[in-house]
Amino acid sequence: MDEFELQAGPDAALEDQLVDHLVAYNKSRSMVVRERFEPANLKSEPVQVFALGPDGAMYGGCAGRVERVWHWLTIDTMWVDETRRGLGLGSALLRSIEDEARRRGCRWSDVTTFDFQAPGFYRKAGYTQYGVKHDYPPGHTNYFFRKDL
Repeated sequence: MDEFELQAGPDAALEDQLVDHLVAYNKSRSMVVRERFEPANLKSEPVQVFALGPDGAMYGGCAGRVERVWHWLTIDTMWVDETRRGLGLGSALLRSIEDEARRRGCRWSDVTTFDFQAPGFYRKAGYTQYGVKHDYPPGHTNYFFRKDL
């Protein structure tokens, strides 16, 4: 076996090399990964919807990104003002962002949420839990959900 040396610690140039090697490997094994890494397909497309009051105050919002090549919507941020919860605003925001994702060719949606946020809300909206990360953050649970659009 060849000799090697382990080097621990941050090194931006080596990290770039590492990423390049992994991307090259992945592209060699998957046509859809090759397509995703074409220059025109590299950037995700932002998708956002906001609920604003008559005075411009934000009542809620939902922001995510679309990967057109892979047909996925990823919801990154969703929030509804506590005084507006339970009135259908969150459902309207979620439907709106999902509708926009469908218009952009998405077939699936993905979201994560903590136990103190909204796992029940996403289940009620038709999302299926596919994973869980316990003690992330410590003392809490992070849920992973997906939905067929």
